[in-house]
Amino acid sequence: MNQHYAFRLILSALATCIAHADLDESNRIPIGEGWRLQSSAKLTAPNGAALSQPGADVTSWYPVSIPTTVLAALVENKVFPDPYFGENLKAIPGYQEGRWMRMKDDSPFFPTWWYRAEFTTPKGYEGKYLRLHLDGINYRANVWLNGEKIAGDDTIIGMFQRFEIDVTGKLKLGEMNCLAVEVSAPGKLPEEQYRTKQVEATTGWDDHNPQPPDLNMGIWREVYLTASGPVMLRHPYVETDLDLPALDKADLTVQVQATNLTDKRVSTEISGRIEDITFTETISLAPRESGWFNITPVQCPQLSVKNPRLWWPNPLGAQNLYQLELEARVDGAVSDVAGTRFGIREATTYINKEGWRAYRINGKDVLIRGGAWMTNDMLLRFSEKRDRALVRYAREANLNMLRSEGFSIRETDQFYDICDELGVMVTQQLFGRSIPDEELAVDCIRDSVLRIRNHPSLVHFLGHDETFPTDPLDEAYQGIIAKYSPDRTYQPHSGAFDVKERFNTGGTRTGTRELWTYADPARYYNKNYEETAWGFAQSGGIGGIVAQIESVRRMIPDDQLWPIWTDALSFHTVIQGGEFFRETVNALNTRYGEPKDIDDFCMTAQVMNYESARAMFEAYARNKYDATGITTWKYDAAWPAVMTWHYIDYYLLATGAYYGAKKACEELHVQYSYDDDSVWVVNSLYQPFDGLKTTARVFNLDMKEVHAQHATVAVGPDGKTQAFVLQWPAGLSKTFFLVLTLEDGTGNPVTDNLYWLSTVPDTPGEMKDNWIDFQINAKSVADFTSLRSLPKVTVTASMETRTEGDETHAAVTIENPTDQLAFFVNLGVMKGTDGLEVAPCYWDDNDLSLLPGQKRHIKAVFATRDLEGTTPKLRVNGWNVEAK
Repeated sequence: MNQHYAFRLILSALATCIAHADLDESNRIPIGEGWRLQSSAKLTAPNGAALSQPGADVTSWYPVSIPTTVLAALVENKVFPDPYFGENLKAIPGYQEGRWMRMKDDSPFFPTWWYRAEFTTPKGYEGKYLRLHLDGINYRANVWLNGEKIAGDDTIIGMFQRFEIDVTGKLKLGEMNCLAVEVSAPGKLPEEQYRTKQVEATTGWDDHNPQPPDLNMGIWREVYLTASGPVMLRHPYVETDLDLPALDKADLTVQVQATNLTDKRVSTEISGRIEDITFTETISLAPRESGWFNITPVQCPQLSVKNPRLWWPNPLGAQNLYQLELEARVDGAVSDVAGTRFGIREATTYINKEGWRAYRINGKDVLIRGGAWMTNDMLLRFSEKRDRALVRYAREANLNMLRSEGFSIRETDQFYDICDELGVMVTQQLFGRSIPDEELAVDCIRDSVLRIRNHPSLVHFLGHDETFPTDPLDEAYQGIIAKYSPDRTYQPHSGAFDVKERFNTGGTRTGTRELWTYADPARYYNKNYEETAWGFAQSGGIGGIVAQIESVRRMIPDDQLWPIWTDALSFHTVIQGGEFFRETVNALNTRYGEPKDIDDFCMTAQVMNYESARAMFEAYARNKYDATGITTWKYDAAWPAVMTWHYIDYYLLATGAYYGAKKACEELHVQYSYDDDSVWVVNSLYQPFDGLKTTARVFNLDMKEVHAQHATVAVGPDGKTQAFVLQWPAGLSKTFFLVLTLEDGTGNPVTDNLYWLSTVPDTPGEMKDNWIDFQINAKSVADFTSLRSLPKVTVTASMETRTEGDETHAAVTIENPTDQLAFFVNLGVMKGTDGLEVAPCYWDDNDLSLLPGQKRHIKAVFATRDLEGTTPKLRVNGWNVEAK
């Protein structure tokens, strides 16, 4: 362990474990309110010395709260209408079509913008060493305090690093102070053709959504002051080494950086606590010296923890977390405190015999099924609600990993905290592409790794997206991870386009034009493709995923809702426009019949997306561990999109693709195989099950049962068992239904799974694999057009609610009293009779179908505050369904 730390500083001869006094609260003064914002183009000879004096007249400036980008602040101040509605974004000055990196000289965001705030500091800070923290600046800044320039844009540069400025002696204690920050945007580049997707240490967004006209310029993270004595503590860290496979002991190594802020040698007592474990050590620091202090179980045997409470990803176990508290004392007085939350777990990845990357958690294999995480707001308006909702949706569906991609931001601590709490693992990509200023890139990644390394949810690092870093960057990344986060693995490249290249990229592959456009449910079972459910896919997916109709109506003007693709509908896809998804729409029309309007289109798309997403995740489960995992492209969206690759849409409504994935990722699941008609029971838990009764029933379109098969099976821990191969009867209708059920040994239902199938197979043809004029050209396509002839069904439904803490729990009873199938029923909780749907809302099942006479009890949970004072009302709709 120790060799990983070149600057290890252990200056005392002996570490002893002693009783520990209570730690003081950390001294932090946020500077988040009372800010004003203005463009330098609107100021007459702007001068930082004058603007940073208290009392300057800024009444004409825009009032803002920090953090905020410039464009987000202007939208908040109603300078521009909602840029997420219709084509409003195009009307904002500085907007450019497509992917762009160079800001035009006449953009209103090309001049610098000034952020200014007045604030007071406590008189109790006398004799303290004071630091100003700027945790996120995009892209450069000059910083002025009380008339003095304290940092310039030669050092305050790069979106992905935190800045800390010594302001000791520069603040007026007990009086008004003024801070002025002059921010310069990224994109001030030479006018040339850039054959890359990223050239600066800033957001890029790739083709996921339009570039915001300001390129996210501004103060996008917190601003605050801290105070300490002569020694300050930074970057506390706990590395855990778990005994495998016994799991009965973990060795903890505590690390922190200590810095002497004085011109004299200082003796410092560092003490710490982890629950009932306490330790202390005395170190000596030379004038202005900064070094790393480690304490190991060799020095403090209590750091060898017996029977530790482990952190597991959901649903494999509990998400146990510990708290480290550290304190530095000089001459008996508290100089500084630091702390961090951490989990005890052993997360490893390895390359298997076929050259694919595979994952283990606490010594056990784990199949990765998750998605690519996109920073969830294009204007970087972060909220705990959005982060928690999106991560919780993943947990509720047993999606166990989010890959934080490299074109948006290096994710926030808030995001990682929630992943820690909810048990969702994270792979963090470092950059999208190599940038020319490699020293800046390294500085950004070093700080990012130091910031996020304590989170147990973080398990793996990727270098760059679909490309290799330059050799110097790759070497630097490896060095940073080995030094500061040695318990994580790293690969340089997100994934190969040619699977033969997986041995170079790090054991993974990426997607294809086909998988980003449309993949039918048989696609991941087809062994004629290299990109089947085999190995590990960092990307791929099912193609275009459509938002719920309510969300579409929130983002698109009524006169632009039909036909596909109006200008507004096309704009709310990817930067290539709706034409990118031409083959998605063609597949929908051929497979299900052409929709008559936008409501019909959205409903049909939910059905098609469910069908494909369920099959993709089921294929990986059946093929484990020849298949080691997939983080599908992608999971969420940064702005409202009609069709993109989102499982949860921008307004936090779950799509049909999400509910298909949720069904596939059940802990104990029964599923159908599209390649060989086999039925499998798949177990995602580390415990065995036996006596499981598996039943298959086959119904024609008219709901006449024409076949049934049964088997009783056992399935081992994290195992899979083939129950039987279906024997199809003669006389099947062109569209028919397969209903699978699973019961435990006492006859209690475990789960069920309804498939709509066709006697016409999905047969691939000669694909035109051209990025611009892509064509699938299937030989035959499953025919579900007769679903449009299903008789209308009226179901009965009722809902009861109860409040528990901050949440409302809904219990829905729904029954199909008819002799026909109630197909693809979608449930929602509405804010009163005329309000929007409550979102987020976590259903235990949705987009479900009811057999004749079937009754189901469905549960949902949502935040009571999201009712906004209304009475919850149940909404029921579906393919051929209405409710009474």
